[in-house]
Order: sequence, then C-alpha cells, then structure tokens
Amino acid sequence: MKKIKLGIVGCGIAARELHLPALVDLKDKFEISAVTSRRKESAEEFAQMIKTQLGYTPEIFNSYEAMLDSKSVDAVDLTLPIELNVPFIKKSIEKGFHVICEKPISTDVETGKEIIELSTKTDRVIYIAENYRHDFRFNKIRNIVDENVIGKPVFVIWHLWIGMDKSNKYAKTAWRQNPKHIGGFLSDGGVHHIAALRVIFGDIAWVSGTVKRVSDYLGDDDSLSAVFEFKNGVIGNYTISYALSGRQYFEIVGTNGRIYMDESKIRIVGEHGAEIQIPEENTFKNEFLDFYEVLTQGKPNVLGHPVEALKDLAFFEAAIRSRGMRIEVDSLMK
Repeated sequence: MKKIKLGIVGCGIAARELHLPALVDLKDKFEISAVTSRRKESAEEFAQMIKTQLGYTPEIFNSYEAMLDSKSVDAVDLTLPIELNVPFIKKSIEKGFHVICEKPISTDVETGKEIIELSTKTDRVIYIAENYRHDFRFNKIRNIVDENVIGKPVFVIWHLWIGMDKSNKYAKTAWRQNPKHIGGFLSDGGVHHIAALRVIFGDIAWVSGTVKRVSDYLGDDDSLSAVFEFKNGVIGNYTISYALSGRQYFEIVGTNGRIYMDESKIRIVGEHGAEIQIPEENTFKNEFLDFYEVLTQGKPNVLGHPVEALKDLAFFEAAIRSRGMRIEVDSLMK
C-alpha cells in the first residue's frame, strides 16, 4: 500500500488535537515526513509529539518554501490562519504538490474564487477539509429524508448556543481575536453547520440574516440569526451565538413526521418512529481517508472540492451583508 508523505504546515491546535490523532490511526496510509510552523519551537514540539505517537521524527523546516523545495513530501496539510489559505494553496500547486487545507476556504468569497479557478487549471488535488461532510449524523438524516420517512420536508430549525468564555483556547488565538475573515467565529465555525445542512438538503437559494456582537473578546460579531431557503424548497432557520450558552436544538419538520437530533441520538417522530444512536467516530480520520482515496485510487474529489467549501462560506457572506434583506447566494458565486 502506497504511503503518502505528508508535510504539515502550522503546528497549532488543529494540527495537534484534530489532525494528528486521525493520522496516527491512518499510519498505514500517511507518513508525516515534514513539519513547519511560524515559530520553530512550535514545530519542534509538534515533531516530538509525532515521535512519541508514531515512533519517528519528521524533518523540521524553517519555512514553507524550504519544505516545498526539499521534495520531502507528496502533499501538504495546511492548518493556518484563514487569511493564509489562498497564498499557501497557490504555492503548493505551483510547486506541484497536492494540498489538504482546513476550512473555511478563504477570508471571503471573492478571494476564495481564486482557488476555484486554480483547481480548474491543475491536475493536483485541492481538498478543503470539512469534517461535517463525513459525519454519520448528517448523512444518516439525509438518508431518512430521502427515503420519505417523514414525508416531504418543509422546515429545518437549528439553534446553537456555543458559549465561549475568555479562557476558551480558540477565543485566545491571536488571529481569531483580530479576524481578517468575514464574520469571525460566525464563518470560521459556522461553515461546519452549513456544510451539514447542505449534506441533507443540497444547495441554498437565498438567505436573510442579522448579526449582533454580544461579547467584547471574540473579535467580531458573535451571534447570527438567519432565515433561508434551499433550492428544493425547504425553509431553514439557523441561529447561533458563540457568546451565549445554552442547549442546542435541531428539528426537521416534514408533512408526515419530524426528526430531532441531540448529542447522542437521532429521533424520528411519526408513523415510522424510531431512535438511532449516534456512534462514536473520528470525522477527521474519515476526511483524511477520503483524501487518501482521492490521491491513490482516482476517487472523485466530491466531499473536499473547493466549490463546496465556497458555497458554505457564501452563505455567511450573504447572511452578514444582507442586514435583513434577501440575498441570492448564487449571486456571490458569479
């Protein structure tokens, strides 16, 4: 089995806590051959973690450019401040390397389009990592909806109260405290939720939203309420606050039943009532496995395609800019 030599660029929270455990589980498919970070000390600490967990030490590079020029990697894994995604993806493609990059695709839709254009001109894979597209919950709910278990879906409601305090490790990240990406945490974390909803219902036609800043430490507006419509006619209501705490609520209303989701189960109410336990899974492992199969087996890059990531981001740009007016999401994509 061919191993992909992977260079990890950025050795912060995502690399250490999300990507490394997934890559340890996929050690028969990936070798972390190189690491680099803005701070050399961070790269050295991360290399030591890799040695402890995988039994070998990757090469440490002082810069991204040096890593690419070394030819020590087959692909790069970018876990960087969002404003660096576009230039670092471009450098990878220019040097002939595949890339997997943490979401969101960019700071805004206009710059994200540069990656779409680039993807049409290269045979290298550009994979935007969105682990919610690989999540059992949303794929199972899509199957339930597609099988007409609750009749025709009419509404979906998702309210999330994240409640980040000042001690939250993400809230303390310097680039998140002074975000260059639209909406701060609203787009940074929110693209997960829109990706999940689009797994179930497909593309979104229009959105109208309003934003508010509740905290004084989350860097930007931290609360959003949006009404929108999918192209299949389902109406959505998405409300989220990163400042306020509470219990999340998820419901799909159909003509012959309803679907509810909480932390442990999916519950169907109606003629075909049932409870489905949500299994434990590593969705980051799922996305890296998909990336591997795209690289080695010729599998189409569907779940990590840059266009999908841009559609997730476009929802937030439309919702934030709309200020209560209705904006066609596709108008931002043109």
